[in-house]
Amino acid sequence: MTSEEAIELARRLARERRTGDALDILEAALIDDPENSTIAKECARLSLEINELRAFANWCHEALRIDPLDPEPHEMMAQVLRRIGRIGEAEHEERLAAELR
Repeated sequence: MTSEEAIELARRLARERRTGDALDILEAALIDDPENSTIAKECARLSLEINELRAFANWCHEALRIDPLDPEPHEMMAQVLRRIGRIGEAEHEERLAAELR
C-alpha cells in the first residue's frame, strides 16, 4: 500500500470512529516511508481526536523533524495551545509558522 493509500484508508477508518486502527495503519506506513511528514501530521490529528495531547505534540515534533520548513505543525500546535489557554506558547508557535510561510 502506498503512503497516500494508507492516509486515505486511515481517514476512512477515523470517520468510522476506528481511530486506533487508523493510527496503526499510519504508523505502519511511516515505517515504510519514514520521511513522510504528511503521515506524521495525520497521526497528530488523530491523536488530537482521541484527546491524546502528548501524542499529538510528539507527532507534530516528528513532522517538524522530517520537514523543518513546514509551517503546518506549528499552526496545529498553536491552535491547541490557544484552546487550552497557553497563549504565550501559542503565540510563539504562530510566530514560528509565520517565519516559515
